[in-house]
Amino acid sequence: MSSYKVFKHPEKGFEAVKSGFAWLAPFNPVWPLFRGLWMLFMTYIFFILVLASIDVQIYGLEDFIDITNANNLQWIFLIVQIVIFASPGFKGNEWTAKNLQKNGYIFDCSIEAKNKNEALILATKPSV
Repeated sequence: MSSYKVFKHPEKGFEAVKSGFAWLAPFNPVWPLFRGLWMLFMTYIFFILVLASIDVQIYGLEDFIDITNANNLQWIFLIVQIVIFASPGFKGNEWTAKNLQKNGYIFDCSIEAKNKNEALILATKPSV
């Protein structure tokens, strides 16, 4: 079971956001679009393009980092790339929750549930 934060909007109803790591986010650059995070998407794509152009300048079009012979600059650049590519996974659900609050949703409760749909059902069920 996972923990979900449930948000309530006066007109749009309930939304649930999983707490913890967003597994799809680091592996899918369009993930922010599905969450309504347009600015994040634009920023992420910008960083990917900048990093790709730096990669081309360092390694050329057909080469890549040689781990055994990499210098300090190449190691630092590799670590920066990993951090940038992994950050949506660590912060993605938090960004989604902040976006919901920015759009008028109010935090309602935290719920343990198997999936998002079950969290929404449990949140809307009247308590006894």
